[in-house]
Amino acid sequence: MDLSQGPVVRVLLPRALPTLLDYRAATPLPVGSFVRLPMGKLGTTAVVVENLASSPFGNLKLAEALPEIPTLTPQTLAFYRWVARYNLAPPGEGLRAALLKGTVPPLPKRVAKAPKITPSAPVVLHPEQQAALAAIQGSSGFKAWLLDGVTGSGKTEVYIELLRSIIMQGGQALLLVPEIALTPQLLQRVAGALASTAGQSSAINPTLAWHSGIAEGARKAAWWRIAKGEAAVVVGARSALFLPFQNLQLVIVDEEHDPSYKQAEGFKYHGRDSAVQLAHLWGVPCVLGSATPSLETYHHAMSGKYGWLKLHNRHGSAGHAPIALIDLKAEKVAKGQYLSATLKAAIASTLAKHEQALLFLNRRGNAPLLVCRGCGTRRGCPRCSTTLVVHGDRLQCHCCGFTEAYPDDCPTCGSTDLATYGPGTRKVVTEVHAAFPHARVAVADSDALTTSGQMAALMHQMTSHAVDILIGTQMVVKGHHFPHLTLVGVIDGDMGLAQSEARSAERCFQQLYQVAGRAGRESKAGQVLIQTHDPAHPLFAALVNHTRDDFYATELEARKPWADSPFGRSIMVQLSGKQEAEVKAAANTLARSFPHTTPNLRLLGPAPAPLLKVRDTYRYRLLVKAPLAFGPLQPLVQGWVEATPLAKNVDLMVEVEPL
Repeated sequence: MDLSQGPVVRVLLPRALPTLLDYRAATPLPVGSFVRLPMGKLGTTAVVVENLASSPFGNLKLAEALPEIPTLTPQTLAFYRWVARYNLAPPGEGLRAALLKGTVPPLPKRVAKAPKITPSAPVVLHPEQQAALAAIQGSSGFKAWLLDGVTGSGKTEVYIELLRSIIMQGGQALLLVPEIALTPQLLQRVAGALASTAGQSSAINPTLAWHSGIAEGARKAAWWRIAKGEAAVVVGARSALFLPFQNLQLVIVDEEHDPSYKQAEGFKYHGRDSAVQLAHLWGVPCVLGSATPSLETYHHAMSGKYGWLKLHNRHGSAGHAPIALIDLKAEKVAKGQYLSATLKAAIASTLAKHEQALLFLNRRGNAPLLVCRGCGTRRGCPRCSTTLVVHGDRLQCHCCGFTEAYPDDCPTCGSTDLATYGPGTRKVVTEVHAAFPHARVAVADSDALTTSGQMAALMHQMTSHAVDILIGTQMVVKGHHFPHLTLVGVIDGDMGLAQSEARSAERCFQQLYQVAGRAGRESKAGQVLIQTHDPAHPLFAALVNHTRDDFYATELEARKPWADSPFGRSIMVQLSGKQEAEVKAAANTLARSFPHTTPNLRLLGPAPAPLLKVRDTYRYRLLVKAPLAFGPLQPLVQGWVEATPLAKNVDLMVEVEPL
């Protein structure tokens, strides 16, 4: 050990390195301070996590202090380290998520001009909202709360009043939303409500947005404002969790049930669960809002682990829109069409009253299948284990983006008898135009809306009643408020149930309940019509009769015997590579080395992933499961995979609590 090297700092780098690194320092540096390391041509940024008198490594290079960058708080640094450790990721992944392109952005030379915000009318809370607000504000320290409010019950108004109190105290707050598309509408609403409050505190332009759709210059400016404590309220997507807050006093997760909070690519983490931990580290409240909570959050509220605040009534509306089912077995639709006579009649009635209709179908494109009638071949993606979707005169893979021209004949048998099957949003658009030629029709799917600006423009068209019929996918389900919309028609209520996943019924219920909640949110009464081939399914009874809790109780009971979440823990290990035989062999090797004799521990698999091939890469999975009493699985899984040598051309990925 070299004892003569002077002060040593142990640093965290925003890179996929397996360990922390040691460097010399001119003087001991505060934990959380930024330094520049002599690594590469331009150097790299790192954060000090520990000061040491010496290091077991010799010839340490010098770390240059960067005092102009605000020091990370102990809570922020602890969060970066926790989120990497919990998700079995390299220790620097949390810090890398916090920076732009892996480094601290340069301090902007000019102060960006803030958009003009018009203060909105004061919020007037009804008694249930007041009780929820008082409960949260009356608690001290960390506590997670489920704000369980039916669609249109005024959860956002409660958020706003909570945020207002944080601004008055000079603190910072984080409001997470599941999708970028929701940010502009919610930001405008929150900023307008808080505009008058800003003048009563030291905060300047206190509300800002954070998501990947913001221009790079604006993101740099936002990062510095948050790091310097100048921004009081951040409305953002899940990546906002990693911002360098200086005085965080409140965390809110809107639509907490939404699967979009799970980061599926690269560094895998769950935004909702990470938000709860962030609030815990800061010792502040975490509010989880939803009309259809995740079963995990619902269970925690039922058991008393989370506080449970209920908003039973819609705020300023005509009440719940009644839900009715259209049995497609009894009411046949014409070949190649997807709107029943009952649904068409309801649309016509809605238009006659100068009101709006929403037709929901969670499948974009013209049709999901192109099939040869000669030999039965489905046109598949050459790179993925999935079929190509018809988009006009082209076919597209929704997994990897591969496209090709619509074929003239079948490549297998040469037949020209090709047929499309199933509805997509574009096919519904064609049918709607034919049935209602004078209606103003708009589409909300990821083909039509590729930027947050386009979504904001469509929302303005809806609220200004420049659209009569909106045809949309799940993009229109989440939190949007359309004052003139009174009819919701679900084209295919069975689509979500067709998936063979443990959560399929839960997600289908949440999605249909949320889209139904878009109808009749103002003074005009609404109605919801769901087309289905299986009207006897318990899910539809729960929707029609508004018996959500009974449905949730049934779903929870079904999970207990299998120790599925929230009654157990699970970690998925995925192996991938270009040669299927090699990947399968590696998966079998890993399975054989598993500690099978460990009590209460189960290994499922290996088995092909639901999509075996993605982007010419084959994937096999293993799932480790244990009851909650077993304790954390991370140390066991980490030791198991690290002790098992695998082929170099096979990659390994670990996902904690996969969805």
